Amino acid sequence: MTRPIALTPCEPGGLDPEAVAASIEAWVTSPAFTELAGHFGGEVPDGPLDAVLDWAAEFSAVWDFRAGVKERFDNARVDYRPDLDERLRSLIGILGLDGADRPAQDSYDHVVVLGGGIRVALGRTDFTARLLAGGLRVRTLAGLGSLRFRDDREHREGRRLGLDPFETEADMMTIGMRRFVGLSEPISVREGDGWWHRVWAGQHPGVEEIHVLAAPSTQPPRRANTADTLIGWAEHVGTPTADERVLLVTNAPYVRHQHCDAVRLLGSRYGCGIETVGFDDLATTAWGRRLHTTELLQEVRSSVLATRNLHNAVVASR
Repeated sequence: MTRPIALTPCEPGGLDPEAVAASIEAWVTSPAFTELAGHFGGEVPDGPLDAVLDWAAEFSAVWDFRAGVKERFDNARVDYRPDLDERLRSLIGILGLDGADRPAQDSYDHVVVLGGGIRVALGRTDFTARLLAGGLRVRTLAGLGSLRFRDDREHREGRRLGLDPFETEADMMTIGMRRFVGLSEPISVREGDGWWHRVWAGQHPGVEEIHVLAAPSTQPPRRANTADTLIGWAEHVGTPTADERVLLVTNAPYVRHQHCDAVRLLGSRYGCGIETVGFDDLATTAWGRRLHTTELLQEVRSSVLATRNLHNAVVASR
């Protein structure tokens, strides 16, 4: 089996634009991406990398199944014939949207758990707690979210799981941290217009501080997205330095595009190292579900757009 394409490297000390460009080019011109595009009538062009990425971004609209809906769960579904469906899923696997499920290092300065829906938040905090129990050493741990209100579907799921009442995405992250990391009452609570930040200390062996941030939107009244929560973390929790390593925790198939956003917004700006992992088989079995192929294709599009944004910020701006 062909190994998944590696994520863009981002070591402490500052990005290497040439290495970033090489990684991006290897991904967008790979046989897997070329074949995947071909199944939908696309042909990856020759030419400069920025032109190829512009083409890929425009072409990737063919994989936009959200049709204006707010939540990924509501994507349109297209059923492909079984042999084609199997091949599409195989190619998407090679494109490395899932990432690794184990950190490369034994210790990190910061671990950042990205927010999402109720089962996503629980799965990511469950996985993170098991990494800590397995000996991962960290200085700070932060769970990110927003003040996006949850819908009736998630409230029903919360009641089914026996969770405390919650209203927002950040509330769900707090519930996950309390459940799996074992938090009591925070020692500090700060809040502002459209955001709040809670801090715990001495709550977990080997972790100096634990944070949960409901990040502000950079474009209100639009809700805060993943990029906003990363910016909020750097501004409200603690700005990373060029000698620090940051580990992001998410899950398949969001690893690649969220890694690109973190490299662009944090690694490029502050020089810190960025590594991104997706949760393991145990967390997937407990909290995940098998995604429809169109949901996976949607995340290929997200990865294309995030990759172009990274290129434009790091490579094209030199």
